[in-house]
Amino acid sequence: MAEALSTTMSAGSDDVSPIYCEPCGNVPADAYCTDCPEYFCSSCVNFHEKQRLSKDHKLLRGRAMPLSQQAPSKPVSDQVRFRKCPQHSYEKLKFFCDTHQEMCCVACNLVLHKQCQVVYIPDVAKNFKTDPEYTQMTDDLNKTEQLLVSYVTQIETKIKEVQTLEKEDITTLENYREEIKERVDRRIDELLSEIKQLRGKDLASLNDQHSKSKSTQDDVLSVKTMLKASEENPVELYTVSKQSRDIVAQLQTDLTNIKKKAVYQQYTVHKDAQFESVLKKEAGLAKIEMRKK
Repeated sequence: MAEALSTTMSAGSDDVSPIYCEPCGNVPADAYCTDCPEYFCSSCVNFHEKQRLSKDHKLLRGRAMPLSQQAPSKPVSDQVRFRKCPQHSYEKLKFFCDTHQEMCCVACNLVLHKQCQVVYIPDVAKNFKTDPEYTQMTDDLNKTEQLLVSYVTQIETKIKEVQTLEKEDITTLENYREEIKERVDRRIDELLSEIKQLRGKDLASLNDQHSKSKSTQDDVLSVKTMLKASEENPVELYTVSKQSRDIVAQLQTDLTNIKKKAVYQQYTVHKDAQFESVLKKEAGLAKIEMRKK
């Protein structure tokens, strides 16, 4: 009896902290619902008693209310844990609107769900664990989990396949690069060799004509020296001149031949038009195409 009296003492004594309505926050509480469990002010009590699902809840009023702001202790498994309303942070989501299929608090009920089919969550949640809806949801969740495990495995396999294909494609292009370089280098080497051969012939011919020109120069100088030495002796000059006539004629012939042969061929390196066209294309050399399945 003493224990019962201690829990039903007036909340207005000097040693007891004031108790406030939990939904409102700063309004003194007038009653305590043992079913919720929660403190309510007079306005909230009126609403609580009018709701179809909470009208039969047991309310403790005045001195009968617990002295602590917290509800009388219950096993953790029996305690009701409500989430806060995202629209009204001072309220808790205690109701579910069947009409709109959404959670709601007391304030939501008063403003948005007056005409709706609203249920009190603790009442409908008692046997929800065995409800077909929950069973179906857990079955769907398990199936989804199994499918996800399968999908994860498939995706991991595809990732490895893509990584392998990437390596193969890179290897193909790198090999192609080396093949192109080898072909270009081989062709450039062939052209260099041909140029050296052609220019070598030109240089050999010009060097030959150069030697003949120097030799002819020496012959001309020799004839001029003999004529110069004979100028004081008319008979000798006449004789040397007559004897040198054929030599001078031959020197002139040699000079004509030297002029004719002292030439070189004109060569020009032309880039291959088709190869240049390939290089100028944005997708030149190679391109990536979707594989046909």
